[in-house]
Amino acid sequence: MIVRLATESDVPVIHNMIQEYVDDGTLLPRTRESLYRSLPSLVVADAEGELAGVVALHRLETHVAEIRTLTVAKGYQGQGMGQLLVQFALKLAEDTGYHKVISFTTQIEFFSRCGFSVIARDTVPTKYYLDCIHCSKLFRCDETAMERVLVESPVLHSVNRYGRQVIQLHDVVECEPKAKAIQD
Repeated sequence: MIVRLATESDVPVIHNMIQEYVDDGTLLPRTRESLYRSLPSLVVADAEGELAGVVALHRLETHVAEIRTLTVAKGYQGQGMGQLLVQFALKLAEDTGYHKVISFTTQIEFFSRCGFSVIARDTVPTKYYLDCIHCSKLFRCDETAMERVLVESPVLHSVNRYGRQVIQLHDVVECEPKAKAIQD
């Protein structure tokens, strides 16, 4: 199993993998075009040429990234693939200099096992103004905001709803040990 950056040839397979979960209501739809635009942020788990899963690490703010599009192919569920992808994304976020990573998810238990904590949705205003405002589930959203702090800093910068930079004080939380390079 190799975890690597996605390529253009992966996009149709990624799209089909995501579509299975869109059909059952687990994921929001993604167009192939949006996946091509997101290509630099997409990471896949490659099982000898077969895609086993995908995750995207999307920049929200200078020091805040979001894990999105986390998907594990049906034949690879229950084998730790999701955790492998999240750990890889967290390592990538840390190496890139992000202070924290958020996720909007219905999979609260899974992300809790990955070291994320539930937070108030309004503590991530950038997410709302970049993505949520355009979402078909805007007024009936079933996702929970979660975060994992990578850098222990009580002061993080954010942008308020008027587009001005503000300073938010956050509780300092203990982080689990840093993820190691991942390759099976």
